[in-house]
Amino acid sequence: MATTKLSIAEIIENHKPKNFKYRFVITDESVFDELGEDYDLDNLDTINDDMLVNAALKADFTDYGRETVAKAKEPTILDNGVMLSKKMVTKADKKLKCVSLGFFDYNNQRHAAILLKYERFDILEVFILV
Repeated sequence: MATTKLSIAEIIENHKPKNFKYRFVITDESVFDELGEDYDLDNLDTINDDMLVNAALKADFTDYGRETVAKAKEPTILDNGVMLSKKMVTKADKKLKCVSLGFFDYNNQRHAAILLKYERFDILEVFILV
């Protein structure tokens, strides 16, 4: 039985978080060429605050192996009581290299940033800490 190789557009669509706001961070420039002109990059992300995203990406991140999510049957408690659940990661397949957690301040509020690192892109999720 032959398997069909997915296009980068299909991979991105399959990895979009369903329950959380997110921003894709393309780490391999060839992704843009492969997506082509027809892919709607303007509607890819649900976090549209560039300053928030830049502040999040400057955080000091701690990396956790992909098994933190891939084999977790219960939510996993990471640093400072932040819980990572399988629902936060649409696809914890072999393309997921690791999960990173960082903390930062933005607009006088403390935030947590979760970065899902895949082979050719990262997905950033940002949360306000209370």
